[in-house]
Amino acid sequence: MTAHFVDLSWRLKSKIITFCKMEPPYTGHDWAQNFFALLLDWGIDRKIFSITLDNASVNEVLQKILREQLSLQNSLICNGDYFHVRCSEHVLNIIVQEGLRVASDALHKIRESIKYVRGSEARKNTFKECVIQVRSIDTKVGLRMDVATRWNSTYLMLESAIRYRRAFASLTIRDRNYIHYPSNDEWKRAEKM
Repeated sequence: MTAHFVDLSWRLKSKIITFCKMEPPYTGHDWAQNFFALLLDWGIDRKIFSITLDNASVNEVLQKILREQLSLQNSLICNGDYFHVRCSEHVLNIIVQEGLRVASDALHKIRESIKYVRGSEARKNTFKECVIQVRSIDTKVGLRMDVATRWNSTYLMLESAIRYRRAFASLTIRDRNYIHYPSNDEWKRAEKM
């Protein structure tokens, strides 16, 4: 749990006030009880303006119960209208992931191409030879693999793969087992993304 607050000099401060292990299976009700107990321990149960959580169903239950508990104390500002603030990073990731579905075929082929090259030392060496053969590829940035749930890593993966597009084309000629080469339209979609 991290608390964000303004100090007496009007400076924004952030403090990690606890790490809490929850033994599975747990529910939103369990989280709410622990959360409220922590607020009481810290003496900040009457100083909460809002909480920021992602969209997990357990968090939805947590915030509803916690809001009810804090409302009973009459300690919520603006009657709790701004109590639950959804995590903007999580919301942005959901929006971008939805947008990326439009180009899922291109993404899949690029992701599989990188996995294929990185899958064995022999393929890495063959790919290096392809890079040398096609020339003028800036290799300072290697092939990056994304984490599918992190949109910014997908962007970085595409950015790196596009640099190596001609090397992947060369790989299709040299390696008959390489089957995931994106079409020209798929590369164009990747560039637009």
